[in-house]
Amino acid sequence: MSSLFRLAGKVRPSTALGRSLSASFFSTASPKRPLPPNFFRQPSQSLVSRLRQARFYSKGFGHERRYAANMLLLKGLMGINVAVYGYSIYVTAQARQGHMENFKRYYQNMSMSLRDVKNGYYWQTISCIFAHEGLLHVGFNMFTFYSLGGALAALPVTPGQFMLIIFGSGLAGSLFWLSQEQMKERTGRPSHQRALGFSGALVGAVTVVACFMPRNQVQLFGVVPMPLWLLTVGYAVYDGYYLNDENSRIGHAGHLGGLGFGLAYYFLKLRGLRYPGSL
Repeated sequence: MSSLFRLAGKVRPSTALGRSLSASFFSTASPKRPLPPNFFRQPSQSLVSRLRQARFYSKGFGHERRYAANMLLLKGLMGINVAVYGYSIYVTAQARQGHMENFKRYYQNMSMSLRDVKNGYYWQTISCIFAHEGLLHVGFNMFTFYSLGGALAALPVTPGQFMLIIFGSGLAGSLFWLSQEQMKERTGRPSHQRALGFSGALVGAVTVVACFMPRNQVQLFGVVPMPLWLLTVGYAVYDGYYLNDENSRIGHAGHLGGLGFGLAYYFLKLRGLRYPGSL
């Protein structure tokens, strides 16, 4: 498994916006303490094959049809992310030639800031999920989403539940990040950061997979095997420890928000589904 939460790319302040473009929510800058490469190993094909061959039925919606529908949604979400990133390259090239309007509109609508949300730009809490800053950022997020999202698609979740996990986790991450920014503002430490990236939704999806398959082995550093539940808990502890670190440019609050939604949705809604080895 490739690095699930590896953060790629560096955000540079945009003078056009008059504020720094930090990816503090879902990472876009190199952290002070970067995660090692190969933090996660891509799940083996045998795992996905076993999940596909399993037979689960929910209200007459067969497993094969459900898996196909979930994978179609997964690829559609990946396509949106890639298309939005492609458009960001286009508007950035325009800005370098002196045409700033599309660049300004893009970052005002596709990245999130506390000030904008307070001024009525509520859609930023969802739209920022699909924006990325840098090729490595979108590349790592999409590769990991395809790897572990494929495992989620093969689990006994309906297409509606699949989408709710993704969007619910992303929205929860946005709201938790905004709450942290609000707390900073109240204590006289406004950061004026902007958030973007798919990692909050990704963390929520991985949390659900970990709840269904807690003992599934993953490789830490590409060498040390450990169960998925332990790795997920370890990363939650990591995010919690550095949550208020002023020197970290990672959006720990966004990760924790996505993780919290994944846990809540599993235990409140999905726990009753029959699956061997689930929590």
